[in-house]
Amino acid sequence: MSVAILGGLDRLKPHYLKHGKSLGFNDVKVFSKKFPDMVKRLSKFERIVICTGNVSHTMVEGTVRMAQLYGIQIDRTHSSSISAMKKCLGKISN
Repeated sequence: MSVAILGGLDRLKPHYLKHGKSLGFNDVKVFSKKFPDMVKRLSKFERIVICTGNVSHTMVEGTVRMAQLYGIQIDRTHSSSISAMKKCLGKISN
């Protein structure tokens, strides 16, 4: 399963990736800032996790519209800590 993580802290990116791989996700990408062709790039993922405390409203709105259009499930976590991300990814992997 492929997962995109929106938001979070740049310094924790390697930890997010490590825990995602350890939980069995074959493709984990972290997008902490707005990027070009956001809809096109995110439409390739099966799930999206949004760290609502560390992401802009415009990025969330665009992602939610795109996810509804392509039928992609979205999970949200307010905290961007490693333990909160691990818990959220753990729920998805089960």
